[in-house]
Amino acid sequence: MELDKKEKEILEAAISEWESQEMLTTEKADELRKTISLKKVHGQVAQYFFIIAIACTLLAFGAIFIDDKLLEKIRRYFDVGNLIIAIACTLIAIAWFVYLSRKRKSINSLVYEVYMVLGGLVVVSGLVYYCKDIGFGPQYTGVLAATAIIVLSLGAFFKSRALWLAGILAVMGLYGSYSEWRQNESNLFLGMNYPMRFTIFGVLVIGLAFLQNIIRPLRFSQRQTYVMGLLIFFTGLWGLSIFGNYGRWEEWEQVRQVQVVGYAIVLAIVSIAALILGIRYNDDVTRDFGIIFILLNLYSRYFEYFWNTTNKGIFFMILAASFALVGWQLEKRMKRAKQ
Repeated sequence: MELDKKEKEILEAAISEWESQEMLTTEKADELRKTISLKKVHGQVAQYFFIIAIACTLLAFGAIFIDDKLLEKIRRYFDVGNLIIAIACTLIAIAWFVYLSRKRKSINSLVYEVYMVLGGLVVVSGLVYYCKDIGFGPQYTGVLAATAIIVLSLGAFFKSRALWLAGILAVMGLYGSYSEWRQNESNLFLGMNYPMRFTIFGVLVIGLAFLQNIIRPLRFSQRQTYVMGLLIFFTGLWGLSIFGNYGRWEEWEQVRQVQVVGYAIVLAIVSIAALILGIRYNDDVTRDFGIIFILLNLYSRYFEYFWNTTNKGIFFMILAASFALVGWQLEKRMKRAKQ
């Protein structure tokens, strides 16, 4: 088994600990140690260069398909219609995914995900050219819905975390596009502005993450869905703490910030709850989101209410003392847990 230096040290320490606790015999421990070896440096370097090459390919692919003029020149030069290009993309994507399914076990997991993204880009390109003839739907909802369904299905079928996340982003784009299409004159959709809409959407994505624990075929991406949901939810709630649930800029400018302080209080409560739950259940991601948005909330409120009236040095001294106290409490808790 080839491992990085840090991984090798951790595994050897674990084997030594099991040996000292007589969970492993000395002979078995020595046998396990012999199976561990460091990854070859030149192999790692080659892998890094390979990843860089794939990344450059992604950038080139994106640049070509973003540049409509270049695509139109290619299409006119070869005198092909949109449907022919769409069918060609479909056939290339099918051949690509069949090839990846056969080579899955021999491909590095990171490289596999990059290959999957390349295949996903070809699929989306084909969808765009299909829609050029049949229409994109109002506010591009048609192409976004098709993209979300196909990319999520591919991600689930091929166990690709990258495609699964891309599918969630497509659903997010569809939700935003549809809500903009259906919003009223005050820029509100079902009484919600953009921050409120995506706060609710974040809650739904977090709910999907918990549902994935029950659905066995989707467990492979449960953690990524959860992190994405937290990011969308907390970002939306932070936007609410600043803008409230007002749809127009002119309307928000006439409102005093104290009138939206309720959202800031909700953000503070949720962030503290995330911090506590993250510590209690040893969930680093939930804990870190709690800490980050506690800080963002404090900084946002300071710039809103106290920037022009409070001595900056005093504010930051209080802030430093409060976080030092939190850090001290966390350190004590970790020491107790270790003992």
